[in-house]
Amino acid sequence: MSAERWIGAAVLLLPGALRPRFREEWLGSLRDAPELGVSRAAIVRGAYATALGAPRSPAAFGLTPGELGFRRLRWAAAWFATALVLLNGGWLIPGEALPGTFAGLVSIGLGGLAVVALVFGAIAASVGLRTLLPVRRPLVAWLLAIGIAVAGASVLALVLTLFALSFALMLGLVAGLGVAAVAIAWPIARDPALRRTTPGIPARLGTRLSALLAALTLTTALVVAVLHLLVWNPMAKVPGLGLAEIYAELAARGEHPSLGMGFVLAWAAMWLPLVLLFLAVAVVGPRGPLRNLDERRVARSALTGLALLGFGVFVAGFNLGMSLADAFMISGGDAALSGALLTAGATVAGIAACLRIIPHTTAPVEAPAA
Repeated sequence: MSAERWIGAAVLLLPGALRPRFREEWLGSLRDAPELGVSRAAIVRGAYATALGAPRSPAAFGLTPGELGFRRLRWAAAWFATALVLLNGGWLIPGEALPGTFAGLVSIGLGGLAVVALVFGAIAASVGLRTLLPVRRPLVAWLLAIGIAVAGASVLALVLTLFALSFALMLGLVAGLGVAAVAIAWPIARDPALRRTTPGIPARLGTRLSALLAALTLTTALVVAVLHLLVWNPMAKVPGLGLAEIYAELAARGEHPSLGMGFVLAWAAMWLPLVLLFLAVAVVGPRGPLRNLDERRVARSALTGLALLGFGVFVAGFNLGMSLADAFMISGGDAALSGALLTAGATVAGIAACLRIIPHTTAPVEAPAA
């Protein structure tokens, strides 16, 4: 990577109000490096040292204390949500399809990353609350902020633990409709400068192409999920029988496979409105009722949909999986590799969605270098 790109990354570590001045200074130093007798690597190292040591006060960000405090709390929420995604991935990805040692490494690795995300979230929450609290004594303010952050995170974790199954069933059934409704109805900022993001891939693709790719990706994931639940996973769990024989045996033992199959198909049908929404945007563009679906909204809705769809496979297949487990005296986990791939894709999409949607991620409009 070129020195200019390294400088660009260092600029992003600075508070917003300081970026234009330092960007111009550092790029100017790179241009004049031969005359100054200084290596470009030394300039890059100095830029990072300056960026990491820059003041983080509200004035440095060009924000009021309240605005900066709530921005940091949004980052805390993003890191906590990321930790939840990683924990779900570490629980669901291994299943029964991956070798034992590899499955253990996946679970431990994702669990470790979840701990890191929780630490980042706790730090962001503490710093954000410290910015908002009207307490003059630094030590008292920090103790209060850390205490509130820990208490809030503990209560949230307790609620999620107690009602995890209810949340999963509810979100799993209506997630597709919910994403479609939010994508259409949630207002957006009309100023293009407030909707610029880094790296800005959707903007380079355009709204219609982004929507077409989103529709194709979700359709592919949905087809794979249905085949996984109704075909591949039952055959992987009972390898000695054909698919028709498996369902016949379920019916003979009173497990009523039609109920589980109907649940899977009903769940899949709930995702069709979101796919059709993306296809409509790809055909007519963001106009009329679709005016809020610009390329950024399309990309973020697709990420959210892919994450919820992948994790929702567990909910959609719960009934049929339990029927298989009871009828054949086996475990209820996924035995087909397709389940692990769907959940891995959901984990990646979920992390991207959490870190791009929840915090403030609009790219700054910087003054061009002289």
